[in-house]
Amino acid sequence: MNLHSNAAAGGTEGAVLRGIRDRAGAADRGETTLAADLEALHDSGLLAAVVSHTGIGGDAAAGVRLLRRIGRASLSVGRIVEGHANAMRLVQLYGAADQRARVRQIVAQGGTLGVWGAEGRDPLRFEPAGGGVLRGAKIFCSGLGLLSVAVVTAPTDAGPQMLLARADDPARADATPWDVSGMRATASGRYDFTGVAAEPLGQPGDILREPHFEGGIWRYSALHCGGLEALADGVRCHLRDRGQADQPQQAARLAQLVVQAQTARLWVEAAAAAVEKSVLLGDKAVPEAVTLALLARQAVETACRDGIALTERAMGTAAFAASSDVDRTRRDLAFFLRQANLDGKLAEAARALMADPAPVGEMWP
Repeated sequence: MNLHSNAAAGGTEGAVLRGIRDRAGAADRGETTLAADLEALHDSGLLAAVVSHTGIGGDAAAGVRLLRRIGRASLSVGRIVEGHANAMRLVQLYGAADQRARVRQIVAQGGTLGVWGAEGRDPLRFEPAGGGVLRGAKIFCSGLGLLSVAVVTAPTDAGPQMLLARADDPARADATPWDVSGMRATASGRYDFTGVAAEPLGQPGDILREPHFEGGIWRYSALHCGGLEALADGVRCHLRDRGQADQPQQAARLAQLVVQAQTARLWVEAAAAAVEKSVLLGDKAVPEAVTLALLARQAVETACRDGIALTERAMGTAAFAASSDVDRTRRDLAFFLRQANLDGKLAEAARALMADPAPVGEMWP
């Protein structure tokens, strides 16, 4: 069933996302995991819809919309969903026919994938001569205890090599280092791959190919937009409940929040459309699309930081009420925005802008 084709489908989506939102507080407190949320997304077809919309030839606008809605319900769930979609796209792009078939079977049986790339004190190594096994570990592994297979990277002289490896052994997972204030429910941490069999996915350096690498920023930026929308909804409910909807300063803060959310959304929609269109148009369109994605990421970060500040100002101490939806979203969003090498991404975009001869208003169609 296409979950976006009729009213009944919309009801299914709404019910699943309400359940995720209702369970989010307990997951944030460590009282439960995200397993029920992922099961609901699998069973409803929503996870498959995200993969379809964010894959090659998918409906990018629908992908943005669905990721926003998942992010609005739970940024932690959204992080796992985006990792799954990213892994599935990499398999679609670079996997051999038998690899694609095996991964589809794993997912059909309820499995979830992820992409784990961060290195710690014992960086991951692949030993093809030793039977194709891994040595070392990955850190910041989102979804410990939830994933079946991970796409991981190991260094080679020709660039990072992607590998497919099982990631479902609880004895290898350690979430104790995940002592953070935001995105706690993702149960991120260290996974020891020593002795685990792995198989290469694509060729060395494939993971860095554009527009799929930096261009893929649009997916998690869509989740950020959903988090910002959740804050705007929280402020609106707070002002209504407190009878402050007619206070000019408070009304202005709400309006500014919605402006920020809509601005962020438009940037992400434009970036998603440009990136996915560039896949079809070829190399000539790729640099401009990637630059737009990098700028969209910056625009979304700015909108979210301003939105968090507006939320705190509008709600006062209520925004910090322990275990409230607004407090959880505020913490999760602030943490989720801290992606790696943000200054480098902005500098890359600036270099491309400096080299572009077109007027600023004419850089993208």
